[in-house]
Amino acid sequence: MGRDKATVCRVVKHVTEGLVEMKDRFIRWPTRMDTRRNIMAGFADVAGIPNVIGAIDGSHVEITKPGPTEERPFINRKGRASINVMAVCDNKGRFTFINAEWPGSAHDSFVFRASSLQDFLEENIHTLEDGVLLADSGYACSRYMLTPYRVSDTPVKTRFNRAHCRSRVVIERTFGRWKRRFSVMCKKVRKTPAQACREIVACAALHNIAMLFGEPDVDDGDVDELPLIPYVGGENGFAIRDHIAQAYFG
Repeated sequence: MGRDKATVCRVVKHVTEGLVEMKDRFIRWPTRMDTRRNIMAGFADVAGIPNVIGAIDGSHVEITKPGPTEERPFINRKGRASINVMAVCDNKGRFTFINAEWPGSAHDSFVFRASSLQDFLEENIHTLEDGVLLADSGYACSRYMLTPYRVSDTPVKTRFNRAHCRSRVVIERTFGRWKRRFSVMCKKVRKTPAQACREIVACAALHNIAMLFGEPDVDDGDVDELPLIPYVGGENGFAIRDHIAQAYFG
């Protein structure tokens, strides 16, 4: 377009900084009750798992290798330098949380434990009715995060795992849509690690903005809810998972 490369780089940097500063306007945890009910109903419609407020996973974004003294922490299991991006999305594929602070060698479960999200969930999610996240087996099963059974040795566990997979796949599809929309996310961010992290967050905000302008307004009408089967038991992930498996897939 006839612009000098240095000028374009400065503009991209300024826009990135602006998007990062206002990211909380577009990447927001669902705190309103009506929003949470819509998300839970949307997930329940997929495969019948109740009270799901999001799906969580990690995805690597490749970056230029840092200098020799800084390179090692960024090398992931595939031998490439990357940032391990942890994100949560809702049933529509909108990011509700994103963390792009950790190098590629960090494990998904470590990134979660070190994040502000775990602290928030520990303080605010106390019962099944407060909501749960769906995660793969790389995370720990807990009262606010349900993982699949490692051994599906009964029909109930098999049905639960299938429903879990069908519901959780939304985060993988969201990463795919996000990376197709911003091709630099699936190629290589040729910036320093710190600037690459900021560009990742900026692209996540832009993803939600794109969905905001491309999707129709949310219907404010009543949401058909999945009939809930009361749960009385220990507030730990294994007991809650067993309850949902037996009550909804037994």
